Amino acid sequence: MTKSISRRRALQTGVIATASFATASAFTSSVSADTPSHTAPDDHVVFQHSVASGDPYAHSVILWTRVTSHPGDYAGRNKGVDTHLRWEVAQDDSFTSIISSGEVLVTSDTDMTAKVEATGLQPYTGYSYRFIVQSGPYKGQISPIGHARTAPASGQHVKELRFALFSCANWEAGYFSAYQDMADRGDIDYALHVGDYIYEYKRGEYTGKSGAVRDHLPAHEIVTLQDYRERYAQYRTDPNLQAAHEACPWIVTWDDHEFANDVYSGGAEGHDPQTEGPWITRRNAAMRAYLEWQPIRATQVSAGGHIYRNLNFGPLAELNMLDLRTYRNKQVEFSAIRKVDDESRTMLGSEQFSWLARKLTSSHATWNLIGNSVMITPVLIPPLDPETSLAVTQLLGLPEEGMPYNVDQWDGYAAERRRLLHMLQDKGVDNAIFLTGDIHSSWANDVPVEPGKYPSKRPAAVEIVCTSITSSNIDDIVKLPEDNPLSLTAEGAFTGLNRYIKYLDFDSHGYTVVQVTPEYVHADYLLLTPDGKLQPNQPLTRKMSARTYRGKGISQHGDAINPHFHSAR
Repeated sequence: MTKSISRRRALQTGVIATASFATASAFTSSVSADTPSHTAPDDHVVFQHSVASGDPYAHSVILWTRVTSHPGDYAGRNKGVDTHLRWEVAQDDSFTSIISSGEVLVTSDTDMTAKVEATGLQPYTGYSYRFIVQSGPYKGQISPIGHARTAPASGQHVKELRFALFSCANWEAGYFSAYQDMADRGDIDYALHVGDYIYEYKRGEYTGKSGAVRDHLPAHEIVTLQDYRERYAQYRTDPNLQAAHEACPWIVTWDDHEFANDVYSGGAEGHDPQTEGPWITRRNAAMRAYLEWQPIRATQVSAGGHIYRNLNFGPLAELNMLDLRTYRNKQVEFSAIRKVDDESRTMLGSEQFSWLARKLTSSHATWNLIGNSVMITPVLIPPLDPETSLAVTQLLGLPEEGMPYNVDQWDGYAAERRRLLHMLQDKGVDNAIFLTGDIHSSWANDVPVEPGKYPSKRPAAVEIVCTSITSSNIDDIVKLPEDNPLSLTAEGAFTGLNRYIKYLDFDSHGYTVVQVTPEYVHADYLLLTPDGKLQPNQPLTRKMSARTYRGKGISQHGDAINPHFHSAR
């Protein structure tokens, strides 16, 4: 698909004055005739970070924006001036028929971000929305137009839903063409981002094979509330990311790099209390900035809240978004690798585990989707059957199911994973689809209850793993071309040993489109050409597709999702 910077993109990056966003007839319904010109003093653009929507319900959706109240109002620095905004939701971009509206006061307490719930909407309906400045020298300036779709109602049958599955966008490692590709499609109902929306590293510390293509701000590793706010603000100036947020509602959860590398409940591998202060202070700052800058229905953990949550999409699907960082135990050391089988170790925490079990076993939806930030599929060298390999594992000090290669994912919490998968099997839950990121590579997996006995027993679930948008994978790390012999050998070794891995691509970057229908769930893996992330606005193409039917495993599939465009857009 050919990429171009549209008129709207140019507007958002300040190339064209904000006066061009709408004609007078488009905003006279809410702005009086004596409203000052959109081109305010010094041509200052108030909505530099565009707009976003998220967490759709059948009759409401969250709307978001940030106000840059004057030229010196930088994110994180408490320089903003209180500003009144009006928000409007309409049937289309003309805004001649306002469906829902209201006002909100934006203050520096939330880093000049605004988050409101637009209510009174119709189920599974597309809407246009915008914000308008109501006070100060830039009164009358209008935001870019965003598009949101509500969820189907509890009894409303729809033929399909389409999700864009994203993960791992590192500003310094490449350009965000995957976001633009999704925005240009016109057929995505909801974007699902399962973590590593930003990266916390200092400038130049974690880049791609050819170094940084653009520099992080601030230059140092982010630790304080100001730091995290400034880093989010930088990412949200990216025109491709802005286009993706404008295109549809987002449903998000965090992984580790919204905080620091390899986070657990009491700290992180990437945090040094001696030089960076108490972990709890950094954690709370990171959480606060995340909740300010994302269109999410959640409250601070420090205030008794949580971000794991359930969204209902009518009879077709429920979506359970997990938090796999806040409650987990510290990752085990390889010198004590058998501790992955310790029954007391947890990834979810007891309350979240119980919540998820209730949601999955009480659901009447055709599909139970699970937003899962790290892989749940066992990746073992090799998978072992505990009944026949007990003597060997005890002699060598190995975990009972085999040696994991990454203890930061569910393999490091094997006992809790077994409890979860056995629960799915015992309760007859045969429709669970884990939608995952984190690992900077594309996978399509059956999730076996007993890895060493696969395929004699049917899998407990399937897992669709999207690759990174830009973050380094094998070819970047070893600084070789994509599909080099080392990468291909690793792919062959993992799929050969773990037969439930049906597809693996270690080198490409992009995202995955997930189509949910009453009959099947289908995934298209849309990927950049080799090193395509090093140039802006590059095309993506389908490299592979996979499909699963209820109660069955997943397998590669020849067909792509047929494109279509929502009439409301």
